[in-house]
Amino acid sequence: MRTYFCVLVFVFCFASTAPASSLEDVWGEVHPLLSDAVSELDLRGNVPDSSWNPLEKDKESVDGKINDLLDECIEVLGISGMSETKDAIRKLQEDSKHCRERVAELKTERLAAPKKVENWEVWKKDAASIDEEIKDLEIREEENERRVESLIDKLLEEMRAIGMKVDREQVETLVYSVTGDDDVRLVSVFNNVKLITAELQRLTSEANENIEMAKRYYGMHTLLLRILINLYDTYERRINDVYLVKIADIISKQEELIQRTIEKINSEPAKYRGIYKTNLAAQGLTVRTARKYAQYLGKNRKRIADARSGIYHEYEVALNTYETVQGAHNLIIMMRDANAMLDRISELQTPDLIVFQNTEMKTEFRKLTNRLNSLD
Repeated sequence: MRTYFCVLVFVFCFASTAPASSLEDVWGEVHPLLSDAVSELDLRGNVPDSSWNPLEKDKESVDGKINDLLDECIEVLGISGMSETKDAIRKLQEDSKHCRERVAELKTERLAAPKKVENWEVWKKDAASIDEEIKDLEIREEENERRVESLIDKLLEEMRAIGMKVDREQVETLVYSVTGDDDVRLVSVFNNVKLITAELQRLTSEANENIEMAKRYYGMHTLLLRILINLYDTYERRINDVYLVKIADIISKQEELIQRTIEKINSEPAKYRGIYKTNLAAQGLTVRTARKYAQYLGKNRKRIADARSGIYHEYEVALNTYETVQGAHNLIIMMRDANAMLDRISELQTPDLIVFQNTEMKTEFRKLTNRLNSLD
């Protein structure tokens, strides 16, 4: 009965202090997952390090179960106004890409389209109907762009509302970055973890005469730190193993193309050299933008590595304290210190965003993002 009362108090606090993203709903989904994970954490201390028997639990199998539960928590904690806005932007961008691809197909079809089609030839399109479809798709893409611009303003407001110091151009870079979804998800999870940790600290303090309850709340706090570590690990792996690999491949191919283009400039007839020189300039812009893109991702990777390092040490001491259970008073002090640490690391959640000096490079950045996304 007492546990049920504390959970109700927790939900009530969220209802009165949470932003419009309905954090009480997030907690309602996360709480049972964290509870199961804490039960597994308790079990972990009573199983062998390893076992030859596949039916017997050991630390590795328990850790696997915990990570599965925490992965589910990440999906829930990633829900926020920011993530919903970014998702809406992504869907509009995907629809615009579809519009452009369809327009390209229709323009090819139009080359051989008849001026008139008989009524019974329902499988054919005349030039006028194709032109009309192209116009509709171009209007749709323009409308998508207007809606994206409006949503970027909304995303800017939502980020500033949680204390992020960003301007519109930085948010625009985030929107068109290949890691944009990852960055918004990371910020959303971190912000929700901060809010939940603050409430867990209060509940632990209230439960100081019930060490088992205090221990359970502290176990949830410990696993929230582990969620951040897992999330940061995933972010680093994606940058290292996916995005930077793709960018290196793009640069390598462009550099080979540049060498061939230079050879053409020196060997082809003079009337073609102007075209080759124009191509060479475009190829050079792609390489410069790709290198800037790689630097941008490298800075974000370092930012995340620094945040992970700070949280990892906090997690290790939290886990050790949880397993020792020295007393509710010590747990409360540890959680207070953890809150201070999360406040210090908050600034590291802001992506290191590019401010472009010219329109051409900004356009090329967006093109590279589309190429990186299409290489999956």
